[in-house]
Amino acid sequence: VPIFRIFPFLERAKTVSSGLKAKKRRALLYDTFFQLIGHQKPTDIRKLVKACIAQDEFRPFKLKAEAEQILQRFSSPALEPSVRLVIHDGHWCVVMNDWAKEALLYAIPYTLWGPSLFEGMMEHDEMSLPLTNLYPLLPELHAKLQEVGIGLFYQDQPITTSQWDCSIDARRASSIDWFELRPELLCDGVRIEAKDIEKILERGGMMEADGIIRIVDQNTQAILRAFAFLSNKPSMEHREQKAVVRVPKLQILDWVALRKRGVTVILPPADEALINRLLHFDQIEPIPLPHVVDATVRPYQQEGYQWLGFLYQHRLGACLADDMGLGKTLQAICLLAGIKEGLITSPEPIQGPHLVVLPPSLLFNWEHEISRFYPSLTVQSYTGKERRSSFAGADVVLTTYGLIRRDIAILEKIPFNVILFDEAQAVKNIVARTTGAARRLKGYFKCVMTGTPLENHVGEYYALMDLCVPGLLGDYEEIRGKMKAPSPALLETIMQRSRPFVLRRTKSQILKELPPKIETDLYLELTDRQKSLYQQTVTKIRSTIAAAYRSQTPAQARIIALTAILKLRQICLSPQLISPAHTEFSPKLECLLDRLKELLDEGHSALVFSQFTSFLDIVEQAFDAHEIPHVRLDGSTPTPTRKKLVQAFQEGA
Repeated sequence: VPIFRIFPFLERAKTVSSGLKAKKRRALLYDTFFQLIGHQKPTDIRKLVKACIAQDEFRPFKLKAEAEQILQRFSSPALEPSVRLVIHDGHWCVVMNDWAKEALLYAIPYTLWGPSLFEGMMEHDEMSLPLTNLYPLLPELHAKLQEVGIGLFYQDQPITTSQWDCSIDARRASSIDWFELRPELLCDGVRIEAKDIEKILERGGMMEADGIIRIVDQNTQAILRAFAFLSNKPSMEHREQKAVVRVPKLQILDWVALRKRGVTVILPPADEALINRLLHFDQIEPIPLPHVVDATVRPYQQEGYQWLGFLYQHRLGACLADDMGLGKTLQAICLLAGIKEGLITSPEPIQGPHLVVLPPSLLFNWEHEISRFYPSLTVQSYTGKERRSSFAGADVVLTTYGLIRRDIAILEKIPFNVILFDEAQAVKNIVARTTGAARRLKGYFKCVMTGTPLENHVGEYYALMDLCVPGLLGDYEEIRGKMKAPSPALLETIMQRSRPFVLRRTKSQILKELPPKIETDLYLELTDRQKSLYQQTVTKIRSTIAAAYRSQTPAQARIIALTAILKLRQICLSPQLISPAHTEFSPKLECLLDRLKELLDEGHSALVFSQFTSFLDIVEQAFDAHEIPHVRLDGSTPTPTRKKLVQAFQEGA
């Protein structure tokens, strides 16, 4: 049909202006051309053409006129079927021409490859594409052509779809830590060998057999890619004419995930039950809370406790990654209490105390939280110069990351029950000495606790997960290069494997379970002297900032501006911060004293924060003058003193 000559015409004709050959304009012309097919009324054709050339891309009048002329020239006639008489092998033959279906031979590929389909086109009846572009979309092309009754051939061979059956038989003796897998792939009932998978994938999902090209759908290609990726291990061997893949116990999750794509995965009954509970949190059997925990354990915290208990019972390891402030410490203490009461048990008796590794600033907090929530746990601190490594009689040992690095030669010889790593970002660097020491500690169950399991790169996440569930993500040396620029497949594998062992809840997810937070903004009037000082300072800093932007670099000028604005904030707190001569009480300080007296009369306590320690000096003087009992913490407070002050505040002393 002459109208289809528009493609080589636009691509190669010297009479077409270079402006009209721009890729975006050609795409608009092709889009309009395919819309014109089948329209016979001149009014419809004119309407579509006008809509096309009215777009901004055809703004120059010359291009607009040329585009309109081309579209009118190649607008479609009535694409009615016609009959031709042709001579074939000395005989007259009647040939039916279905022009409307011929139009689909252009329109359908165009929906997949766009204008690139016609680039370099010599004749209207042939299109060319690189094989790398053809293969990925070939299954979709085949499906679309099938819908309209058009066959597809490849190198004169018919292309057809195929029926695939994929299954994996996983076997494991109870005493070993790996599975032996026997994957089986059948295409139309014929077994496909592992060596043929790569060939099929290289050809974009095509395989040749018995003079027929079979096309593999996208889902089956994804299965084949997974088989190739997961089977590409040194532990692959052949037995009884079937490929056998040996994988570590926890990496069976990768293969189980293929069930979502229709793969049959057969597991031993005990492993099937464990995998189901791992993948479906609601199938974990409830574990009663320890009876003597003196705390309100919210529903989401009970779920965390039961999740930790389940993983402990199966010695799997955990990453508790709840947002800061959601009670990770309480959930961990519940785990230790549940073990002490026998509510959470292990298949074999475990000797040794629990170990909590944390930053020095959290030592007192853990001591206090354990004594508050579960005082039956005996706590020993492994700190200070006189620290002793005899933990007889201790249920829980507290120590710091610095000390495990320094004393790892001693600590690695001690078998612990549960090892908790609080604020575990301290061990995110896989090659750091502290991380190396943490990995050498021996414990029946390890749990990392952090509100930020992934901050900068995937390597940090690997370090945390390999610490609590060793071997889950594979050998570090094998994947370290891939983690610098991880592929989607690698990221999917990492997340898929680690998901059952990571529990993360954000504040927004469990807002309904948290007590309401009430914020009240109080607006106070400045005193006359404050207003005057404020206006004087504004006038002064305005000229200072303007001069800074004229004479300094932008970065230096911004620092000067921020410093100047800081003075305005200090004036609003108390003019005394700017000039000691201003001794009058500020409205903020008066309001603070009134509110505090009211709270104290009702038996409440309060925390007062300020960015300026100099303002805390003024507040402290006011508290002394009004006999308001208080303690003060700031950056200069030594750690031992800080511990005593916090305890005094919490006890209401």
